[in-house]
Amino acid sequence: MNRTTLLVPIRYPLQKPSAETIAHAIDLADKLDDTHLYILHVNVLHKGKDVDRTQFRRAVHEKVDPPPDTSCHVRDAYLIEKAILKEAAEQDADYVVIGQSMRARWRQLLADHLGVGVDLEAFLDHQLNAELVVN
Repeated sequence: MNRTTLLVPIRYPLQKPSAETIAHAIDLADKLDDTHLYILHVNVLHKGKDVDRTQFRRAVHEKVDPPPDTSCHVRDAYLIEKAILKEAAEQDADYVVIGQSMRARWRQLLADHLGVGVDLEAFLDHQLNAELVVN
């Protein structure tokens, strides 16, 4: 049996919505067997507000009590969305758990980029080799 990976991209500093997204991912992980929670923050390079992995991990553990097999990662990128898609592919994520604010951000980005209203779930389902879960 293969391990189930849940990718949880969140913002830093952690606010209530990010903590709720992590909690939702933990609840989902509790319903599955042999899971790995992979919590991700993307430092947006052109904004200059970097956090390192130690700070990020500490902040996650202060806000929520993640399961023992949880890892926290920070990646640098210019586009959050591309970094999340890349990380999902590299980690072979089974689920990508995002909050409502991330959903709205993706929807606006895709609408701007493609010039049309986009069915976000259908688009991400096509781009991700994982199930999208929106908190």
